[in-house]
Amino acid sequence: MSALPPTNQVILTGELTEEPSVHYLAPDFPEVRLRLKTEEEVTGREGGRPYRQRLFHRVIARGQVGMAVEHLHEGSHLSIAGRIEYVREADREGRVTTSTEIIALRVRIHQQTTAPSPTVASPSATPPFDAHRYKPTEGEDPLS
Repeated sequence: MSALPPTNQVILTGELTEEPSVHYLAPDFPEVRLRLKTEEEVTGREGGRPYRQRLFHRVIARGQVGMAVEHLHEGSHLSIAGRIEYVREADREGRVTTSTEIIALRVRIHQQTTAPSPTVASPSATPPFDAHRYKPTEGEDPLS
């Protein structure tokens, strides 16, 4: 049996935990940064009790893939196929940090959520203020 060649491939299916961050590197060439949450049932080492493990992944989608995901919103479900990339950055004090990012090469959107509406009032919200219901009585100074 022949050995498989080394590859750097990852497939993730999960949910967006925040709104995508979009930055255009050139016209029609966005770089979209996503935060994807995955969950899986894992059996613990001690006692063998199963528990739900949540992992958060930093995903970067560029170009056509970025254009496909730039209009997604928090709560959308999608699958991403790509590669793992390790980024080393040094700050001004010389401290080096390493982060892991997933570079998306293909994407499949399973469920898309709509943009949150900031002006939607729930039925249990307080009614709007009606100034006509609070007329001053005769002889009362409304500015005092």
